[in-house]
Amino acid sequence: MNPITNEAALYVRNKDLIVIADLHIGIEYELYEKGISIGSKTEDLVRRIRKISSRLKANNLLILGDMKHVIPRSTATERKDLLRFIEALSNLRISLIPGNHDGGIKKIVGNQINVFPSHGISIKSLGFAHGHRWPDKSLMKAKTLILAHTHPTFSFRDRFGYKFTERCWVIARPNYNELEKRYGEIKLERIVVMPSFNPLCGGISVNEEGFIGIVDKIVDKNDMEIFLLDGTYIGRVNR
Repeated sequence: MNPITNEAALYVRNKDLIVIADLHIGIEYELYEKGISIGSKTEDLVRRIRKISSRLKANNLLILGDMKHVIPRSTATERKDLLRFIEALSNLRISLIPGNHDGGIKKIVGNQINVFPSHGISIKSLGFAHGHRWPDKSLMKAKTLILAHTHPTFSFRDRFGYKFTERCWVIARPNYNELEKRYGEIKLERIVVMPSFNPLCGGISVNEEGFIGIVDKIVDKNDMEIFLLDGTYIGRVNR
């Protein structure tokens, strides 16, 4: 399993699998309601995925939650964009582990993609879950658990006090106390928190705010390493 340089994506070579998370297709509608009109960016997501799959010659795509954005009910525009997204990537076998924004998605996509249970799946030594709910106990037997949900970013400030953020990868030690209390014996060695694939999503600054929800409980916040999308190693961070 390796991150793809300059992209919020992982590649699992022995499974011919690309992993991405937090597409939030339809987020443009929410922005439009706030007076920001940027048009649909679904084609941009498709273009990037095509570029990745072409370069790696990969045939499988796993979306680690929040394929869509609008809740509780999808808009007509979002449904159209979702179906257009799937059709444009018909050369790939697409699977989804639903996130908290994916309610009712099965009714929209039908059998065009494979929808797994929202508590996650294991593929050999890797466990995958979105991170909005506790993962299934079977994932505790994996060596590495990959989560998303929190859209991790890292905040920088220059000497004038101006702030900017970059999407980032988080590699952390599991919070063994919390996990063993809930699951009993676990075999996890590390947790990877994925950045959002859609740059419009914004994020939670890991060095200023930490994490949200279940991810905040699963990750040992005293033992984290941060990498930017271009591979820059920021270092160890603890909160």
